[in-house]
Amino acid sequence: MIKVGLYGYGNIAKGVECAVKQNKDMEVTCVFTRRNPEDVKTVSGVPVYSMEKAAEMKDDIDVMILCGGSATDLVHQTPELVKHFHVVDSFDTHAKIPEHFARVDENAKASGKIGVISCGWDPGMFSITRV
Repeated sequence: MIKVGLYGYGNIAKGVECAVKQNKDMEVTCVFTRRNPEDVKTVSGVPVYSMEKAAEMKDDIDVMILCGGSATDLVHQTPELVKHFHVVDSFDTHAKIPEHFARVDENAKASGKIGVISCGWDPGMFSITRV
């Protein structure tokens, strides 16, 4: 069973959560949010934690799917989270992808983790979520 963590919980994360539920070999184990965790209700009722607790749970998550925005979230979150998790992001600021790749790649190599970046919401992850 592949244990998935969701970093951020807006509409995209809710879609990813529903998509993961369709796969017998995957499960969303928890969600991380910058909001008050007690105020966040997930589709499948999984636990919700503060984003600051993510690194403490590195042994409980196989892959972290980052559901934030490219401009202000992913540019910082992906390079940091790949130090602890295999990550997937949708970074789509095209002119900055080489720079983003370099930062994520450096930390991924140092940690022995895999960082899949810029897979996109549309037509990438967004299309998969709609299926």
